[in-house]
Amino acid sequence: METILMGESRRLVKKVLENITGWKIERFGSKSFALIDNKNRTDAWFSHYTQIRSTIEKSKIDLVIDVGANEGQFTRELRAFYSGEIISFEPVSSVFEKLAIAASSDPKWHVYKLALGSEDSTQMINVSNSTTFSSLLKSNDYCEKHFGGKALITNKEIVSVRRLDNLMDEITPDVDGKRIFLKLDTQGYDSEVFKGAGNKLKNIRLLQSEVSLIPIYEGMPHWTESISAYENAGFGIVGMFPVSHDSGRVVEFDCLLTRVDP
Repeated sequence: METILMGESRRLVKKVLENITGWKIERFGSKSFALIDNKNRTDAWFSHYTQIRSTIEKSKIDLVIDVGANEGQFTRELRAFYSGEIISFEPVSSVFEKLAIAASSDPKWHVYKLALGSEDSTQMINVSNSTTFSSLLKSNDYCEKHFGGKALITNKEIVSVRRLDNLMDEITPDVDGKRIFLKLDTQGYDSEVFKGAGNKLKNIRLLQSEVSLIPIYEGMPHWTESISAYENAGFGIVGMFPVSHDSGRVVEFDCLLTRVDP
């Protein structure tokens, strides 16, 4: 079915089957998919989507902060089950325009043309041919060799960088009463964003960060450094989900963590 049906027809059949069976059909590749029992989602440890949904519900999240939102792909996935407030940050001008259009019909989705970091500043961002590789850091030789033209820097922009703690006090007056899911996808800069959370860390109940086993940007931390910092701040790993591979090796993981209460 997955290889024969195309486009809208495939999505329609998928939706009908999910409604009839009560199962979630999750695609992993062009020739593979999984059936997940919606009544026992916590058992689907292998599924990134299912683990996010399960932990959002368990953690009673009422605010999602999407840092490095690109065109809003992550939020569109969340909207299948999460109806609460979402704040997205994307600094690249051409990408932000698309993000703003995507959010325009959703009154609970707020977008800001900003980068986040460990201090308030103005910096130069490297804009790549595929904007998902755009970063405040410079791609290294391995990145350019492995990902090719996608990682090629096509231009640079000056962007405003803000600390998350200062910014949230400005744009979300009731932030101290929120239970936050902080999603980070900043191409090597996640640790700096995390440092800027400051006194808002206490409100973060769920965290997702992209960590690299093989560094792809100059000056980015090794994945063990990142995870150590997150664990020292009171988070425990829920799951590790591969983002990219190189000859069978994992290059990057999406690491999902939850607050570990004492």
